[in-house]
Formats: sequence, structure tokens, C-alpha cells
Amino acid sequence: MNSSELGKRIKEARLAKKLTQSEVAGTFITRNMLSQIESGAANPSLKTLEYLTSVLDIPIAVLMPDKK
Repeated sequence: MNSSELGKRIKEARLAKKLTQSEVAGTFITRNMLSQIESGAANPSLKTLEYLTSVLDIPIAVLMPDKK
């Protein structure tokens, strides 16, 4: 999956929970880093992905590409 698709899925999950970037970022990552991830400008580490799925209360599979 490319970084822009991953970022789009993270942003969609955040908006579905009605959370701001600052609320999701918390103290683990900066709001700016979350913004870069959502825009596809940065790739999150596995640890960051695990953190985001925890905060957004979604399974990591939601962020993975659809099998075709």
C-alpha cells in the first residue's frame, strides 16, 4: 500500500471518531507528524501504526490493503 492510501485510511478513521489530530497524536507523536502521515508525506513506523490503531480503536487490518 502506498503512503497516501494509508494516510487516507488513518484520516478517515480519525474523522469517523470525531477526533482532532492533536487528540490522536497525544504525547506519542507530534500533530505535525500525524498530519504528514495523513497526507502521505511520511510513513509511520510499525510502533506508530500500533499506537494509532489503539487510539482510534480499530484493527490494524483496516489500514492494510484490500486483497484482490
